[in-house]
Amino acid sequence: MAWADLTDVRCYYELLGRGDPILFIPGLGATCDVWRPAAPLADSFNLIYSDNRGIGQSIPKRPATSLSCFTSDMVELLDFLQLDRAHVIGMSLGGIVAQRFAIDHPSRVDRLVLISSAHRTTPYLKGVSSLLAMALRKMPWEFFVRTVEVLGTAPQFIDANPQEFERRIGERSDCRGCRDAVARQLQCLADDGGETDVARIAAPTLVLAGEHDALIPSTYARQMAGEISDARFELIKETGHNPLAERPLEVIERIARFLKSRQHAVRGLQTDSLHVAGGRRIAQMA
Repeated sequence: MAWADLTDVRCYYELLGRGDPILFIPGLGATCDVWRPAAPLADSFNLIYSDNRGIGQSIPKRPATSLSCFTSDMVELLDFLQLDRAHVIGMSLGGIVAQRFAIDHPSRVDRLVLISSAHRTTPYLKGVSSLLAMALRKMPWEFFVRTVEVLGTAPQFIDANPQEFERRIGERSDCRGCRDAVARQLQCLADDGGETDVARIAAPTLVLAGEHDALIPSTYARQMAGEISDARFELIKETGHNPLAERPLEVIERIARFLKSRQHAVRGLQTDSLHVAGGRRIAQMA
């Protein structure tokens, strides 16, 4: 457990493993816990988990007013850890932030993985966002969580794992304090209202999407991959919005294979070389 005192947020982050660094960016209302199934990647990489501004244990100094605020936080976190470059993995809203990161700071991104994401706002996606915003405003927090989980989970997973599905809802329902931060994330997304010029992404990119994702259907991820010059699209069968949670081993294998194809292109952050000096973590580059 550690915090980075950044310009606009006291950012909570965790480090796991050793090797080339991977910066993970979670999606709407999600904390870094969403990345727990990715832990096996720590055998070969240094995993950098963090909570977005206002979510989980990250304490905002200023509220986010645009998606670029979250991008700036991630750049500052890399600076804090004294990392010039990292692989970047973003899911859902985190994938949109990761797109902007790769476009605005191309020298900081080695390889990019976008999970369950899109690069433009379509009438369908506006409808989904409006539905979620209405549920968040008008209904109890638990109802909002259940709406997101039902729309975002493959029916095969719910039917085969009803207790696990209810457990997941229960865990997310405990985060009632996230309501205002989630509302702000949705507002930032609505205000953005445009299209990311993903053709400007220079980093080699892997685009993953779940076959039964109703929140951001895979067709949008496929279109996005087609507009990135060096990208591949892979569909994860019988999964929803979070394929990492539903088929972790398959998703981890795909990500590891993609990143290891040029693993030594970045210099690694070694966990055992970290030390605390004056209350701040200092990273020595390997």
